[in-house]
Amino acid sequence: AINHIHDNHTIYNNKALYYALFDEVTEAKSLLEQVALVSQGRTMYSTCLNSIARYVKDDLLAGTLSYLKTDSNPSNKSDTKYGSVTPSLILSARPADDPLEAILYLTSVGIPGQVYDTVRSLRQARARRLGALQRKVPGIHLIMLWIL
Repeated sequence: AINHIHDNHTIYNNKALYYALFDEVTEAKSLLEQVALVSQGRTMYSTCLNSIARYVKDDLLAGTLSYLKTDSNPSNKSDTKYGSVTPSLILSARPADDPLEAILYLTSVGIPGQVYDTVRSLRQARARRLGALQRKVPGIHLIMLWIL
């Protein structure tokens, strides 16, 4: 019974993670297109593109891949295991030079525009991804529920 509960929980988490990653990649692509239109031909163009590349490499890819590791044991039903680092540790250790903040600073002129809305949506998608990566109920709680 515990394995069945754990398997359903893992399937739900993986599904939530895939949806969150899809949303985040979609928002990142939208931000890339907007930044290219807004800053093309200007001196800030390469800085904005470098900031997006840093976000994708250091946060989106490295943040997701550091939490997930494949299990080499073929007898295990689930081939995905959660790593030991929690999303809350990553959020609390954010660098002072956030690449999304750099984009906002470079593209801000007067009233917040479309880039601001996209960065906000991207951060919301990031929060959903980190929430999906975080373990909701420790295994010991599931065992205690099964015992009761």
